[in-house]
Amino acid sequence: MLGKVYQINTIDSFEGEILHKELELYPLADDNPKVDVVVNYLDKLEDKIPTLKNPSTHSYFNQSFRIELINASIEFHFNNGLKQIDFCIKQGSQFRAIANKWFSYQFTNRKESIGFIFHELILIPSAFFFPDLTVVHASGINDNGAILFGGTGGVGKTSLELELCNNYNKSFFADDIVVVNNNGYAFPNLSYPKIYGYNLLNNDELKQKIFGHVNFSNKIHWHVRKSIDPAIVRRRVNPLELYNNITQQPHKLTAFYILAKDGNVRNIEVSKITTKEAARLNRLVLETEYHIFYKHILWDQFNSIIAKSKPRLNYTTLLDQIENNLNKALSESDSYIIKIPININHSDYLNEMSQIILKN
Repeated sequence: MLGKVYQINTIDSFEGEILHKELELYPLADDNPKVDVVVNYLDKLEDKIPTLKNPSTHSYFNQSFRIELINASIEFHFNNGLKQIDFCIKQGSQFRAIANKWFSYQFTNRKESIGFIFHELILIPSAFFFPDLTVVHASGINDNGAILFGGTGGVGKTSLELELCNNYNKSFFADDIVVVNNNGYAFPNLSYPKIYGYNLLNNDELKQKIFGHVNFSNKIHWHVRKSIDPAIVRRRVNPLELYNNITQQPHKLTAFYILAKDGNVRNIEVSKITTKEAARLNRLVLETEYHIFYKHILWDQFNSIIAKSKPRLNYTTLLDQIENNLNKALSESDSYIIKIPININHSDYLNEMSQIILKN
């Protein structure tokens, strides 16, 4: 995964089986590989007294730091770089598990969401600690090379990915986050795609794929939340059930499109931008998309100063690394900004955007 070797260990459990099923989408490493990062899913983390605890959700230790989130506890261990990540899920009582399920976007309790937690809170954050990698907020397809669609949430990245994969036979590469290296290679992120209420507009085939085998409660949850706002309900779906083809191997970047809603345009407008501009835009998007994890980088830096030790990762250095690495990675590909009318019809959007991508 991400061009590195991860060893994943889980406890014998319902949620461990879910995680193993999701990880089966990734290729296995060769026999006796050099492991870059060990990830341990545990029933609970070791009970130990931190060296510093500022704030209450961040514990600082000499060789690690632990972060407390609403749904999980995660500890990152270091020894000349990131070496191990331990995590557990905060579930609580059976009543709380049921409540979590009904109030979640995905109609899942926290243990059922282990695949989402692993990808969003462990795998992708681990990439920040490798100086040769950078994170891109983008969906992606493979068409003899990696084509990425960046931008803020809700701009139409997943809808475009669905359209190109299902109707133009392109191969699924990533739904929300892609990791690239300095040599211009992108690595597939096979986290289950997140399908929102607005993605099902005029798409009966997709509705059948998502709801063909779910129970009545699941459907009720979807329809109630969708009636409030299509952006506050979603389902994670195995890409093997969504697409004919998925990509498991890294591919050279060929194009990076940044999508933006613009009230000043009446028609979709495409223009080339420099790699520096594309890298800066991605940096700005990531500062909002990963602000929860970024805060813990800052808190580790704060505690390190108090402890008179070197921080595991300097926040400013990280942001510069993200921008500079992507600038290098895009050097042999094309970067574009696509301005999209705010009130464009969804079908027109898909048709026009598909032709733009296929033409280029």
